[in-house]
Amino acid sequence: MDYKFVSTFKMNFDFGMLLSVDFSSCCETADLFNLTEEIFHEIKDCVKNKGIPDLVWFKGMGESIKYANCKEIVDLIKVTYPNQKIGVYLNCSLFKDKDIRKDFYDCDLVAINLNSIEESNFSKYNKCPKSVNSFEVLEGIREFRKEFTGNLGIYTLFLRGLNDTPENVWELKNFLLEVNPDHYSVSNYTLDGFRPLSDKFKDFLREALKDLPFKVMYMI
Repeated sequence: MDYKFVSTFKMNFDFGMLLSVDFSSCCETADLFNLTEEIFHEIKDCVKNKGIPDLVWFKGMGESIKYANCKEIVDLIKVTYPNQKIGVYLNCSLFKDKDIRKDFYDCDLVAINLNSIEESNFSKYNKCPKSVNSFEVLEGIREFRKEFTGNLGIYTLFLRGLNDTPENVWELKNFLLEVNPDHYSVSNYTLDGFRPLSDKFKDFLREALKDLPFKVMYMI
């Protein structure tokens, strides 16, 4: 059966078997109730045919999160499958909104994409609207960390020639030490003409982050 939102199971070495649910197809014109029902129906059908995954993994949540009732979907999953683990991958810009943040307190894993905390290039490097205020976003992440009892991860995507600077690494490190996530992941974007990170920067990155008091995963 073909699904609009649910993709096939995929093995992840850190989290086991994932059932990915991609919200990027959600749109402003969709009826919220019907959309929620459609997504949950796809999840139930896939679980029925493929079995229980280790983690239901929500991704593709940018502005589309406003058109999909994620909190209701999480609640439906928890009621139907009480032991099911739920994870979500979110752009950092969403954390400026208290009402959005609170929708994810019941998740087991929250992964935040944060590529830079530099104010002047914050929206550019983090792929968020120009109107987003970096202070509000970072303060929102701090507040979320205080209340969230699940596993928190922060992910940084480095792009050569943009955010691959020592200054960005030190600023990110200071913020990470303040927030103290459960793990931190770094990766390298090499599509759309971007070249791989230099060996010099990779060596610097590993040296700079080696003393962090939580797990650091390198995908570079």
